[in-house]
Amino acid sequence: MLPPTVEEAIEGLAEDHTSGASRVAHLALESMALLALEAKGRPTPEQLDEAAQRMSEAQPAMAVVHNVVHLYARLVQEGGDPRAVFEQIAFELDHGRDGVAKSFLKIAPEGAAITVSYSDNVLATLQAAADAGRLTRAYVLESRPLMEGRFLVVALTEAGVPATLVPDALGPSLLADTAYVLVGADSLLRDGSVVNKIGTYALALAAADKKKPVYVACESLKFDLRYDAATWPGSPPMNPREIWDNPPEKIDVANRHFEVTPARLITMVATERGAYAPDILRTLLSPAKGQK
Repeated sequence: MLPPTVEEAIEGLAEDHTSGASRVAHLALESMALLALEAKGRPTPEQLDEAAQRMSEAQPAMAVVHNVVHLYARLVQEGGDPRAVFEQIAFELDHGRDGVAKSFLKIAPEGAAITVSYSDNVLATLQAAADAGRLTRAYVLESRPLMEGRFLVVALTEAGVPATLVPDALGPSLLADTAYVLVGADSLLRDGSVVNKIGTYALALAAADKKKPVYVACESLKFDLRYDAATWPGSPPMNPREIWDNPPEKIDVANRHFEVTPARLITMVATERGAYAPDILRTLLSPAKGQK
């Protein structure tokens, strides 16, 4: 049984639908540290396993949450000091995006970029590209239904990066005037496909039609060895009132936040360890023959 404060933290984690995956991972890590604090530094293995599993289930589309909480649980179970484990993983989360940005700069075209939703990695990467004189403007899709694009365009503007908010449906047309697509990832699956906010797939399809590259900014903590595109369990249904607050009687409304973009539409993935084509990642992440 988990302490009430941890139960509340898990509930808050499940209700967060606007923060980027890296931010949600931080919240999950802080919740695991809260468990250790409540247990006076000695949480039981059962408590650690239960907390990690439930936090992973609270954000099923975000591999980084699953990876971070299970890594924390394992390291503490192996005798690691809870505070030191927290600081180690938090450091990796905080500094991974700097490495992602550096990797991207080695492959980044010059010109305008277009992106979708909110991502700390995309924010850091676009800011680095602008500082290097490689980015002329960032176009940010609104990212309905929760409008996370608004948060990104504000953050970019405050960072001094020229940025413009545009309707989701306008994104494919704007590719004629942009050099590339840059998106974050909530998960990168073992076949090189990407789980990200809805709108990513349509933008990538349009980029393929316009022969424009699609780049993904993603630290390795978001790699998900559990699934490929065929086995990924899918985005859970969300509150239909996010789409239509009070629809007429008998009107059906479907709402999901995440989707898979196939690896064939991705040009390169920039990580803190370097930039890789999806086929290389597929080789690195796929289990060896005979293993599950």
